[in-house]
Amino acid sequence: MPRRNMITIVLPPDEPEPEYDLYQELRRDAENRARGFLGPDDLARMTEVATRRGADWCTAVLGRSFPGVTRISTVDGWTLIGADELNLDPPLPRRIAEEREADEQRRKANEILNTVELEMAKRRWNLLAGGSPVRLTVQENTRHTGPHGPTLHAVPDEDAVSGKTRRHLAHRALCETPGRADPLHLGGPVDLPPTCVRCLDYAAKIRAANTPAPPTDAEAALLRLIASGAVVTFHVRGGSTIRDTTTRSRAAWGHLGRKLDTAVKKLERKGWVKQDDAATRTQRAFSGHLWRLTDAGLAALED
Repeated sequence: MPRRNMITIVLPPDEPEPEYDLYQELRRDAENRARGFLGPDDLARMTEVATRRGADWCTAVLGRSFPGVTRISTVDGWTLIGADELNLDPPLPRRIAEEREADEQRRKANEILNTVELEMAKRRWNLLAGGSPVRLTVQENTRHTGPHGPTLHAVPDEDAVSGKTRRHLAHRALCETPGRADPLHLGGPVDLPPTCVRCLDYAAKIRAANTPAPPTDAEAALLRLIASGAVVTFHVRGGSTIRDTTTRSRAAWGHLGRKLDTAVKKLERKGWVKQDDAATRTQRAFSGHLWRLTDAGLAALED
C-alpha cells in the first residue's frame, strides 16, 4: 500500500487593522529589536505584558486577534512591549468590535428564544401531567450527561401501565423496562419539563395499574351504539343472541339485526356494559333485553 505524504500548511495571520496612529512606528521599532537574540528574559517579559494587559489590549495593539504569546511572531511580541512602554490604550479594530457586537446580539436573541421555548415546554408538560391519572415528577439522570446536559425523565409515583401490558414501575423512569438490570440513577424532582422523548410519549398513554385500557376506536363506536339504545339480546330457538337493531344482517335472523355477541361480551368483561334484567320491546316489535353503559363505561367513553 503506497505511503501517503502529509503536508502541513500554516495559514498566514489576518491582515492587521489597527485603530491608532502609532502602529507603523511601533512595528518599525519592533522589527529592529527583533533582529537580535531572543533570550528567556525577553520571552518572560512578553508573557508578563500580555498577561497583565489582557487579550483584548493585545488584540487592539496588534490590530488582529491575539492567539497567545506562544503563537505570535517575535516582532508581534516586541510590538506589545513597545506599546506597554508607551502606555498606549488603543481601541479594538472596528471589524472585531462589530463581530463581537453581532455575537452578543445573537447570544441575547438565543437566550430569549430558549426562554420562550422553555416556557412553552413547561406549559405543555403541566397540561399533560395535570391530566394524567398517575402523579408524575421530573427527575434527572445523575450518572450520564449528554451534549445538552443531563436527560430529564418522567417518573410515576405509583405503578402504571400503558397499552395492553406495558408496565411502568413506581419511582422509575417511564422509559425503563421493569426487568432492566441496571436502573437509571435519578436525582430529586426538578421544576423542568422532561427531555426524554420516550418518557413524554408514555406520559400521554399511562393509566393506573388497576384500571382497564381505554377503549379502541371500534370499542368506542360500539359504546356509543349501546348508549343510543340500539343493542338488544334476543332469545331465539332456545338460545340468545346480541344484535344491533339499526343494521339488518344478511345471515339467519337478519331481521333481528347485525350480530354483536363477541364484541359486547368483551365490553361486559371490562365492566363497561350490562344487560337489563327486564325485557323491552324494540322498535321492530320484538321483545329483548336492552344493553346499557355502566358508570365505568360512561367514564371510558368520555375519556
